[in-house]
Amino acid sequence: MPERLKKQLIDAGVFDIWFNDEDLAPLIAAVKLAPLIAAVKDEEIIQYAAIGINEHSENVMLVCSNRNLIILKKKNSNEQVEVIDLKQVKSVILKNQLMYGELSLIVGNQSLDINSIDKVPAEILTDNIKKWSKIAQGEDDDFDQQLEQVKKLKELLDQGILTEEEFQAKKKQILKILI
Repeated sequence: MPERLKKQLIDAGVFDIWFNDEDLAPLIAAVKLAPLIAAVKDEEIIQYAAIGINEHSENVMLVCSNRNLIILKKKNSNEQVEVIDLKQVKSVILKNQLMYGELSLIVGNQSLDINSIDKVPAEILTDNIKKWSKIAQGEDDDFDQQLEQVKKLKELLDQGILTEEEFQAKKKQILKILI
């Protein structure tokens, strides 16, 4: 495995990898590393990865990069790697069970279910898939952040710290509403 790919996995905090180098070989081909002389912004970078079991009871590793969701299957499977453009991810739902998480994705017109993901990695993976699919689809988190700021302002208004006029003025400023 290339050192740059190992470093990306370590930087992403991925340590629960029970796939061996042979199992990970398709990942090397799937992740498009930019040439060393290319700008870093052009490089596909692994954000997180987790281990689970797909709907066919196959052991899989889900790798979320800044561009794709890569699903690796153990070497005994016919098709070892599936690359899903994050622009195609429509929905990401995590259901926590007692010990594990169950991840359900809607990709295009298909449903993809991954079970038996350790709870903590499942939550981190879910957050990364949501974040990077929004970015890939051209959405950003600005509106969510703006709503949070307005909610906090509303709390200050309700507590009497702000007047109605101050609240309305600040709300318009946050939401970039022209007066």
